[in-house]
Amino acid sequence: MSKEVKEAQAAGQSVAEKKAAVFKAYMEAEQISGVDLHEAGDAAHAHVFRSNLPVQGQSLPFMILVDDSVYTVIQLEVAAQIVTEEKKERVAVYLNALNDEYRMLKYSSDAAGNVLLTCSIPSGVEQFEPALIAALLNQIQEHLNEVYPDLMAKLWSKEAAA
Repeated sequence: MSKEVKEAQAAGQSVAEKKAAVFKAYMEAEQISGVDLHEAGDAAHAHVFRSNLPVQGQSLPFMILVDDSVYTVIQLEVAAQIVTEEKKERVAVYLNALNDEYRMLKYSSDAAGNVLLTCSIPSGVEQFEPALIAALLNQIQEHLNEVYPDLMAKLWSKEAAA
């Protein structure tokens, strides 16, 4: 067990609480606003930061999940309820092609037909770097600004093929 984890536990904090406190302090120091903290499930063990990312004139909702695991997860909703049953297989082929091209990102569609973009970052307490999360969000925004028009054209297409 790491020194920081032991210190967090001795102070009565979970790993998630420690990471959330570090992230909140970073946002305050960098004067980043518009990000709301929500408790997820067991409030001591998971925290969700929510906001929106401007992409091609759209405001895409995203969340940053910090929990007791060794990961931090960034997830964006790229498109809501767009993947119909008829398009599901063709969209999966297209999203998998994007996954092959952009290895750090994972595109998927959920049961509700939403298209999601996920980035998992290894970040236990000792490796937790809020500046890295902010930098990754900036890279994700640049990436989406490049691919979003084509992505949406494919998703709206009746063929939705790659």
